[in-house]
Amino acid sequence: MQIITPIILEKSNGIAEITLNRPLKCNALNGELITAIATALKQILADSTMRVLIIRGAGDHFCAGGDLQWMQTVVTNGADSNYQDALSLANCLYQLHTFPLPTLALVQGRALGGGAGLLCVCDIVIADKGASFGFPEVKIGLAPSTISPYVLAAIGERLARYYFLTGALFSAEEAKQMGLVHIISKKETLLEEGRLLAGQLLKNGPDALIKTKALLSRMTNEKITPDIGKITALHLAELRASKEAGEGLKAFLEKRLPAWSV
Repeated sequence: MQIITPIILEKSNGIAEITLNRPLKCNALNGELITAIATALKQILADSTMRVLIIRGAGDHFCAGGDLQWMQTVVTNGADSNYQDALSLANCLYQLHTFPLPTLALVQGRALGGGAGLLCVCDIVIADKGASFGFPEVKIGLAPSTISPYVLAAIGERLARYYFLTGALFSAEEAKQMGLVHIISKKETLLEEGRLLAGQLLKNGPDALIKTKALLSRMTNEKITPDIGKITALHLAELRASKEAGEGLKAFLEKRLPAWSV
């Protein structure tokens, strides 16, 4: 009997790929899938050769949100089980939000509810032009609770108010206009374009990418004061004194590729 795992983890040439693998359920999130994602993220970080992460969905859809049958089961198991299960999703989202390596999400078909939330915690999103997005939780008496901080950060409060309260769906083009999606692709070239972009990221300094993500996290919503200048100057000074920057500057002046890009 074939055993189908909730995710497929592949690693090659510095690029890790997590494929959500519940295609018959439109890759809907359940406890097993959430745990598998969290475990895979730890495994990737434990491998020092990994430098970029791609997240995608098997089959016709990226992720259609939470598995409703699973939700019903969780509720019947009692209040504590219900809370712990919701907490596991919240923790997984935070784990991906704070993941130090660059993250790319490739979206085809539906990305709804928690599936759209996964996009908001990724750095770069490429979507099939026929993809659809939305936060339809209110239509079944729920709210986009655990994903809300990340959606607000990605698209802003004003748009979130409309889409959270109406549950309306929106297109890939609309998602791009609001900043949720960065690049629109054809479905048949989605994976190719994602891997190509991941390859382009590999040409950048590995430590510089990590430090840049950390800088973005620290500076987001930070008030601009005289102390900001000191913090950012120290950040730049430390990077300029690093071996990686030394190699990058030397390679540029010598008109050759830096060591990490060869």
